Amino acid sequence: MIRLRYGDQQELRIDLPEEAAVADFSTPRGCPLADPSGAVAAALSKPLGYPPLRRAVTPGDRVVLAIDKGVPQLSGVVAGAVQSLLSGSVSPEDITLLLAPQENGVRGGDLTAALAPAVAGAVHVVEHDPQNQAELSYLAASKENRPIYIHRQLFDADLILPIGCLRPRRVLGRLGVHGGLFPTFSDVKTRERFQAADAARVSVQKKRRREEAEEAAWLLGIQIVLQLVPGAGNTVLHALAGTAEAVAKRGRRLCDAAWLCRVPRRFGLVIATIEGGPGEQTWENFARALSAALAAVEDEGVILLCTDLRCLPGPALRALAALNEAPEAIREIRRARSPDAVSAALLAEVRDRVQLYLLSGLDGETVEELGIGYVSQEQEIEHLCQQFESFLVLADAHRAGVVVEMDL
Repeated sequence: MIRLRYGDQQELRIDLPEEAAVADFSTPRGCPLADPSGAVAAALSKPLGYPPLRRAVTPGDRVVLAIDKGVPQLSGVVAGAVQSLLSGSVSPEDITLLLAPQENGVRGGDLTAALAPAVAGAVHVVEHDPQNQAELSYLAASKENRPIYIHRQLFDADLILPIGCLRPRRVLGRLGVHGGLFPTFSDVKTRERFQAADAARVSVQKKRRREEAEEAAWLLGIQIVLQLVPGAGNTVLHALAGTAEAVAKRGRRLCDAAWLCRVPRRFGLVIATIEGGPGEQTWENFARALSAALAAVEDEGVILLCTDLRCLPGPALRALAALNEAPEAIREIRRARSPDAVSAALLAEVRDRVQLYLLSGLDGETVEELGIGYVSQEQEIEHLCQQFESFLVLADAHRAGVVVEMDL
């Protein structure tokens, strides 16, 4: 029997055939930090290639913590960073916690839960709204002559500390250390451009988008970053602070050690999960999990995604459902700039190659209109498993990278 966690602490118990060959990546490699707040404070006291944070600030400095989506142990991480700033004589009133747009996630109150009441009441909490032009400032024109807009708090700050999560190689849409800063805190048009299917999947476009994110960070004068290697669910394995180059170099090794799954061959059935609360149950993470599973499944094999996804399909997926496999559907999806565009593009391409089943919080009709098999019970999953002799179990697949050694 294997136990698989998915969603917000939901669990599957599946009896697999005794003779089945199972590659089990049901947990990432590494021990979660017992005290993420303390680990963040320690990382900021000895950053990689940079002086201690307390020495990089002076009284009166306006400091912004730019916090990306999906940061685990959020209140503890914020508390560790804020404490480091307070030890450098920064006043709580001069600290702004700038939160990425949270379509389904936590709101500002959760950010300050681990702070002392007086500090929590003094720091500013702002959620970025890319549609609010009054909150945006023009930074510069990019090398491609595109206007770079950024949240006004970042434009006016004396010091910016981006906080985000590292991803291993092979993860769909990986933009590097600065991806959580830009286009996250930019305008609607820029964010939509990065959401296009080609931006995440075509090598030339991926390179351009990564370079654009790095250029925006350089123009903002980013000198220090705080990046986390997430563990299973809402845990943290490592906290790294320092220059972007130094953090990326060390973080790549740590993140690959935890999340890069090397398998000898492809499998007939890949069972992949997305663990976490509503903020993790998105079509964007659906695409990441599906991409990881696709890397390891045999042609004409089966992928089972176990999620608690409840977001209704966006415009790209609705176009796919309405037009099915018509050429117009592919063209419509390639033009889409919605958060579900990459998911729609993947589905359009792989439905003839594999069978895909989805466990989610969506109703059967919605799932099946997308050409995906609907499952809702453990018995259905066990019945599916009985038909295969080889399995790959891939937990938190939206964070995992997959390397098939026979393909190298």
